[in-house]
Amino acid sequence: MAMSDSAQKGRWGWGARFLLVLVLVTAGVLSWQAIQPWLQRPLQQIILQTDIPTSEKAALQAQLNDHLADSFFGADLQRIQQEVQHHPWVSDVKVSRIWPNRLMVEASEQIFIARWQGGGLINNKGESVLVEPGQVKGFSRLPILGGLEGSAWAMSQLYRQMSWLVERDDLIIVQLTMTHRGAVELYLRNGIVLVLGREQVLQRLKRLMKIYHSHLAAKAIAIKRIDGRYPYGVSVVWKEAS
Repeated sequence: MAMSDSAQKGRWGWGARFLLVLVLVTAGVLSWQAIQPWLQRPLQQIILQTDIPTSEKAALQAQLNDHLADSFFGADLQRIQQEVQHHPWVSDVKVSRIWPNRLMVEASEQIFIARWQGGGLINNKGESVLVEPGQVKGFSRLPILGGLEGSAWAMSQLYRQMSWLVERDDLIIVQLTMTHRGAVELYLRNGIVLVLGREQVLQRLKRLMKIYHSHLAAKAIAIKRIDGRYPYGVSVVWKEAS
């Protein structure tokens, strides 16, 4: 009799568990169906946070608004990020969801370090970018870099290294060029041109700056050109006396 009661209680226990699971599943399905219309509602707003020029921001916002028809969970954040990343004024992008019906797009502005002689600008990543020069703050004060096609990154790295070498004597590079033969020349803000040739240009610049610092800095106003292609010294071209 005890075994029969135990078996009966076991059957009731399994039956109660099954009924509970069934109720929970049904409630879950009904709840999911109930919130589907809400989840499929279009986005209410796409917020753009950026410091790019006003006209460019307006155009980018209009482009983003094409995604307002997307739902909150249906919006493809990676695709939106890629679209914004392709904008020439944008450096980096972060896209996130804001419950219940908005997206946040944070786009950092490009940082330009130089003008490219063939047109466009170079950003702090060494990439050549085409933007409207009139919208770039301090455009006229940016140095000019020039070189072979596809050499923007290499020239930007060379510019960084050479700027560090000449800063000791408070010199500023206004132009750095590399000819089609690979010869490098520096134009300084004080009017002096430094000729470095094609080989070991950084080593030559280091040697030239040592000589400049010890023998030529005091006479800089009279110097037109310094040629650093010599293995043990430099040659100096002086300005003509007025």
